[in-house]
Amino acid sequence: MKDHSHLNVNRPVHLARRDAYYEYAVELLNRPMHGMDLRERIRHAERAAALFKTASQHARFASRSPQAGPNERDFLRFLQLIIDQVESLLAMNQQQTHFVLEECFLGRFLQAQPEQLQLLPGHYQRRAEDIQDGLCHLLQLAYPPHHELYEANLQSLNESERVRYSQAYACFREDLTRSDLEQVKSVQTSG
Repeated sequence: MKDHSHLNVNRPVHLARRDAYYEYAVELLNRPMHGMDLRERIRHAERAAALFKTASQHARFASRSPQAGPNERDFLRFLQLIIDQVESLLAMNQQQTHFVLEECFLGRFLQAQPEQLQLLPGHYQRRAEDIQDGLCHLLQLAYPPHHELYEANLQSLNESERVRYSQAYACFREDLTRSDLEQVKSVQTSG
């Protein structure tokens, strides 16, 4: 019989990082974007995608443990679905940049006049807003199952593992908050 204890050694830390990054990404996507310009919306989507990818990576590590159940593997699949949607949101926002540049390469390539292209940025913006709305709705639906998964994971850990989880989670959340504050300060000083 194989000893899988090495897969459990860092499980509390992987679970903590998965949860911290997932929850922070959800909070980020639920922030109002109405007052953001296009560049800010792109950075916002890039940040959310990076957070979800990190959560997914650590969910994958945690799911390798023999303690991992089917809900953990389903959550991993759910994270990939969310990543795909955030990348779609990012793509729709990035498409708009092709029409706001001084020299629109797309206009040259399509041999189109500016008035022929003027409706396209709005089209991509509406698609981005639709994706954002659907994504937020899906993430709201995911709250109860994620909380149940969190509870089940916590119950599967022994006391010292729960302490490691809590300490790691607090550290990751603090790092994420500090990182966002530093980003805000750098944008304010450069803007």
